[in-house]
Parts: sequence; structure tokens; C-alpha cells
Amino acid sequence: MRKISLLSLTLLLFTIVGFAQESENKEEKASIIRIIGKLTNIQNQEPIAFANVGVVGSYIGAASNLDGIFEFKIPEKYSDKSIQASAVGYSTFTAKISECINTDTLYIELTPKNYNIGEVEIMAESLVLQKRIKTANERIPQNYLQTPFNYDVYYRSEKLENNKLSRLREAAVRIYDNKGYQRADAYQVFKERGYKFLQVRKNFEPASLADGSTYLDELLEMDIVRSRGNVLNGNHISFYDLKLDQITEYENDSIWVISYKSKRPILSNTGDYYAKSYSGKIYIKIKDYAVIKNETHVVASNYSPQGRSFYVNEDRQKWKPLKIEYDFSVTYKQHSGRYYLSYVTYKRHHELKEKASGTIKALDINTEMLITKINTTAPEAIDKRSYYENMPYDKNFWESYNIIFDGEK
Repeated sequence: MRKISLLSLTLLLFTIVGFAQESENKEEKASIIRIIGKLTNIQNQEPIAFANVGVVGSYIGAASNLDGIFEFKIPEKYSDKSIQASAVGYSTFTAKISECINTDTLYIELTPKNYNIGEVEIMAESLVLQKRIKTANERIPQNYLQTPFNYDVYYRSEKLENNKLSRLREAAVRIYDNKGYQRADAYQVFKERGYKFLQVRKNFEPASLADGSTYLDELLEMDIVRSRGNVLNGNHISFYDLKLDQITEYENDSIWVISYKSKRPILSNTGDYYAKSYSGKIYIKIKDYAVIKNETHVVASNYSPQGRSFYVNEDRQKWKPLKIEYDFSVTYKQHSGRYYLSYVTYKRHHELKEKASGTIKALDINTEMLITKINTTAPEAIDKRSYYENMPYDKNFWESYNIIFDGEK
């Protein structure tokens, strides 16, 4: 059975999300084109998850879920534009919107695009791959936003105990970064970012501060282009074993996929105080050295409720950790010549043993953050972080949350 957070992606939109009056809603609904579709691998008909599907030259679009399904709405004035579907490792699909609306479900088949790696590439020394990653780091000022901005995001978090859902929270959040993608250490980046909740809905009522806490800080730490504590840290690149995994394609550009594994997983290059193993893959565009994706797997010996980077007093823990591992993935999207954060997912699995009774429990935390809007013109400054939320449910907000705006002022 698919987990709830993955099913929800069907309805998530990479769109400009905002508020509107009820009368405006009715007018929009009358002039909206609704697209529902499914992406599959043409060779084996397997679904393609987390692909970008949208209107060329705009923010309007969607992300496919694990079943390859997507859904989004297009203002009618864009009816003469084109739809584009793209995923790392596949050919790019482009077609006129008018050609895509004559069916209830738009089926799109993408062709895998993996190129043969020449003998020279296979034998490439680690120093060559180190140079590519260092160059990607050096190109960040040219490739990514360097000015203050806001992200509006859709946030979702679920907690499962022994595979049974116990907590579910969804939220609309506004994030402020007063430096843009000017890399700094974790503490400096922490000071330069703030966020607030716009609206929240959940299946429980907070009874304590812990109930109101979220995992937004950890999701933001996954943004490896913004922070230094990861494989993009040029000072620590020699701590990694590197291998050219493949050369593939994304939106008609060639991509290096470089796998990495830390030889010395410590806090400064993993962001995790208890990391025992830290490995993953980084996807770099050959054309401009932009990082467009990162996938990381971590095995840890313990975990602090305050976050991955904190120490925990083991004597005060009621549960003894038997197994802790997690995966996170982050993707970046290009618009108007610059790259920005597009999607972050973080899935953590714990197996714990209660010290008093010896009971063993499985705990899973699944969180995701989907960017719905970026604002670089007079962004709203947010100095603090809303670590806890206890907002009442606003039915009107959630009924209108997926309204499509085209980004025009």
C-alpha cells in the first residue's frame, strides 16, 4: 500500500499559489484548463516519479507522484503555449496544450537517455571528479539566486508507528532568505533564514510543544547548494570516494551523475552528529555545472529530537536505538536563467527498543516540501522561525489553496 504522503503528490502543484476573492475564483474556474496525466518509461511501462510537468516559460506545472500521475490547471490565456515533461535520465516531452486536452488522461512516454561512458571516463581519477564538484561549487554565484527572496511552499509531514499513521500535518509556509544562495556555514545560514506558517491542517490537536514542532529546519538543511555541510564543501571533498556513475540527460542537456561515499562521516561534512555512513549521488549539468539534483542515504547510531546535528543525552532516552537510517532528495529547477529549490523529500526510519519493557517499535517520519512560488521583488522579511504551530483549521483557505495564478503582478 502506498503511503499517504506519496499519494498526496497527485494533487500538489508547482504553481503560483495565493489568495483570491470568491467572485474571482468563479471567474477563474470558468477559464481554467485541467490536465490529468501519467508518465511512463516507454521501454517497460514503469511509472516515472517526481518528474516536472508544466507550461514552458512559466511556473505553472506539477510533480508526478510515485505512480507517475500528475494533475494541474492552466489559465485559458496560455492555451497557445506548450507543455513540457522532463525527468533526469529521460528524453524531454514537449507538445502544444491544444494537442493535450482532447483526452481524459494524457499518457506520456519518455525514453531513457543513458550514454555509454568511454574508457577514459571510467578510469577518471578521483581528482577529475573532485574538480567537477569544486567547479559546480564555484559556479553557484552565476547559477543560483544571490539576492533576498521568499519561497512559498507546501509542507507535509507524517509520522507512522509500527506502519500505522499517527500524525499528519499539512501547511502553507513562507520562507525568507536574506542572502540568497551565498554559501555559508550552518550557523550563518541558520541566521539568514526565517519562516512562518500561513495556514495548517492536521489530524491531531497539539497537547505539548513537541506536538507543535515540525521538521522544516531539517528539510532546509537538505538544500546542499545553500549550506556547506555536504559533498559540495570544497574543503572536505577529499573525504569522499567518488565515481562517475553515468552520463545521462535532463531537459536536453547532458548530466554527470557522480556517486559519492564519505570516508570520514563527521558532523562538518554530513550535518549529522551521529552519522556512521553517508553516501549518495549528485547530478551536475555538463553545460553550466549547475547542480540539479542530489540523493543521499545516511545510517546513524542515534538521533536527537532537536535535529540531526544535535547531541542527545543517551542516559535520558527511554528508547534504545537499534536501527536508524534515512534518505533525502532535493531537486532544483531553472527559471529565467537562474536555478532555485524545487522539491525536498526526507524519509527517516527508526527501530527502537524501550529500555523498561523491551518492547520494539518501528517509527517512520516522512516529510516533503514543495516550492509553489518564488518572490525576488520586494520579498517579505521574516526574521524568526516558527518552530511550533497551533493554528486553527481554515476551511476557506484550503478550498482555494490550489488556485492558479500566472505570476503577473
